[in-house]
Amino acid sequence: MSGLRPFWRYYGGKWLAAPSYPPPRCETIIEPFAGAAGYSLRYPDHNVILVEKYPVIAEIWRWLIAASAADVLAIPCVDVVDDLPADTPLGAKFLVGFHMNAATTRPRRRISSGLLRQRVSGRDSGCGWSPTTRERIASQVERIKHWRIVEGDYTRVANMYATWFIDPPYIGRAGGYYKYGSDTLNYEQLAAWCRRRAGQVIVCEAGTAGWLPFQPHRVIKASTMNTTSGGWSHELIWTNNDR
Repeated sequence: MSGLRPFWRYYGGKWLAAPSYPPPRCETIIEPFAGAAGYSLRYPDHNVILVEKYPVIAEIWRWLIAASAADVLAIPCVDVVDDLPADTPLGAKFLVGFHMNAATTRPRRRISSGLLRQRVSGRDSGCGWSPTTRERIASQVERIKHWRIVEGDYTRVANMYATWFIDPPYIGRAGGYYKYGSDTLNYEQLAAWCRRRAGQVIVCEAGTAGWLPFQPHRVIKASTMNTTSGGWSHELIWTNNDR
């Protein structure tokens, strides 16, 4: 079956870039730094386990996995999150907040001027928490009912034979924008942990990172990564070739 479109755009998201990475060779996919789960969305019928330390992201996934299409369609279309009904589930509020701006690391309270301009110009009727956006998400939630979200540090999930798509905050400035960014990680420990994973391991990085023996992967325009920095990103990859 076909993949799914992103439930929201997230800074550093891999949905557009995911087809350039090796496809999963295991029935289970684990994303220890889940974010918007851009890789897993390409293979939604696999057994997907998401691990996320940021409580806001974890709550969004909990709500989406449990929600029905009717639940999604019941969330009113607003341009200000505070205009949602008081009984709106927290995960839904956070999801709407991420739709207030493009490719951010945190939910926003009101729609950005840039998205408003796009909507008014007619270039994108799906800008913000719009009927188009809401209907697209509602059409997808039934396909992630078998997914699982684990809230916590990347080490919270047990080592098992799986395809591990490991996309941590990139070392240095690019990874510093997240709630739990590059300054919160010990990359030497992360490298050792990556090497110990069972099954197929795919690790993402960029620039000149050397905490694993990365190889050049591709050079892409930063907007393709759903980042906000502009310019070009020299993407790196390390795999264990499913030893």
